[in-house]
Amino acid sequence: MDAVCSQAVNDTLNAIRSGVLMANGTDDMADEYSILENVLGANCTDWWLSSINRTSMDFLGDDTGGTNSSFSDKEENPSYFSRDYRLVGTLFQGLILLVGVLGNLLVVMVVYRTRSMHSPTNCYLVSLAAADCVVLIASVPNEILSYYVIGSQWIWGPIGCAVFVFLQNLGINASSLSLTAFTVERYIAICHPMKAQSVCTVKRAKKIVGGVWAFAFCYSSPWLGLTITEPIHYKGFQTVERCAMKLSREEYLGYFFADIVVFYLVPLLISCVLYGLIARVLFNGHFNKYPEVCRHDNQSSVDPTKSSRVQGGVFILF
Repeated sequence: MDAVCSQAVNDTLNAIRSGVLMANGTDDMADEYSILENVLGANCTDWWLSSINRTSMDFLGDDTGGTNSSFSDKEENPSYFSRDYRLVGTLFQGLILLVGVLGNLLVVMVVYRTRSMHSPTNCYLVSLAAADCVVLIASVPNEILSYYVIGSQWIWGPIGCAVFVFLQNLGINASSLSLTAFTVERYIAICHPMKAQSVCTVKRAKKIVGGVWAFAFCYSSPWLGLTITEPIHYKGFQTVERCAMKLSREEYLGYFFADIVVFYLVPLLISCVLYGLIARVLFNGHFNKYPEVCRHDNQSSVDPTKSSRVQGGVFILF
């Protein structure tokens, strides 16, 4: 009965909507109902209406006190990326991952192995490189993997969901704070070179970097408990899981707003002001009045001409 009515209803509706069958009236639903009833009879017409009602109730849930169906309980059509999309995405993102991780690791290794490069500025650059590595490793492989799984499938379980989200936020936050600390150090070194002799030291830079990572770790740690894996039902497949937020988006607004202020707006404001002051000093040539800019813990002085060129280059790059 269902199969016969389904085929008959589909053929009749196609004829109605293509203009082969027409009825007078202003209500499209009433027109289709009246034609179906005249052509097919009451039994198939009632079956058509009941199937529409069942579909609507499955998607929206029963608001009269019955059992509600959540979105995750509804079967979804599986989605896939095309072969060309997977190929191009894998190529470019794999290249980004390879170059990014290897490049940043080389920065860390070169600075660590070369004693003459143990300077305050390089301490902050090493921190930036480490933060970039964390973000790349926590983000890019999963993005590449998503090209080859069903829809939003997550394969690392609830612990992996929490850890990867935590690492992404940790790397981003540590990178923002490290760049801000680097900017402050450059401002002191260029605009207050006499004070920099006692302030810009490797020992102090290491403490600041440690504090940056400790703060970023503590701030990002709530994400270890704010994620969850939930089931997705795809037609024709066994139930899979996806990584999602544990609470509703509205309950994260305060956290997201704090992210924007602490790790974007405040660093942006500090950077704009300090780099503006650095630019004024560099363009006015005030740095030439001082014999030295900043020193290492184990070095007495730095050539002023070379330091000025390096600082000018750093300013342009950042």
